Amino acid sequence: MPRPKADVWAALVFALLVLATAAAFAWSQHLKRDPLVIDRVTFGTPGHRAFTPNGDCKHDRIRIRFRTTQSDRGTVQIVKPGGRIVLTLARDKYLKRYTFHTYRWAGSERNDGVAPPGRYKLRVKLLGLDRVLVAPGAIRLHRASSAPGQARDFCPTFYSEAGGS
Repeated sequence: MPRPKADVWAALVFALLVLATAAAFAWSQHLKRDPLVIDRVTFGTPGHRAFTPNGDCKHDRIRIRFRTTQSDRGTVQIVKPGGRIVLTLARDKYLKRYTFHTYRWAGSERNDGVAPPGRYKLRVKLLGLDRVLVAPGAIRLHRASSAPGQARDFCPTFYSEAGGS
């Protein structure tokens, strides 16, 4: 007795779904083996992951450090978790592969504003690869009262922009 056409179509659809699932699994394994484009991201120092830009010369800036695994020209930005740009740290900068890039942020916004307290993210746009990467983790900006009689302009800076950035 011949099989009804509905049974043949059901078997064909099932076979296609099994093949599509196997192909998706193979593709995801391939993506897992690709190295990360940005890795070893750190915000601050081991003892101080947050910062308070209040002019008292203690934790007024935060160090942002990451490594790229592919050379490209890129733009480095601080963004709110929703994606709004707060500040561009570097624009169209050459980011050499397997090099650490270090930037410092003092809590400022574009147009000389002051960023409100909250969580911020690091976003790196790689122009040649046409990729936009948001680093894991968050930069925490806390607002503390300013020390009387001290201004941000008189804080010594004991750092250098290392790693080619």
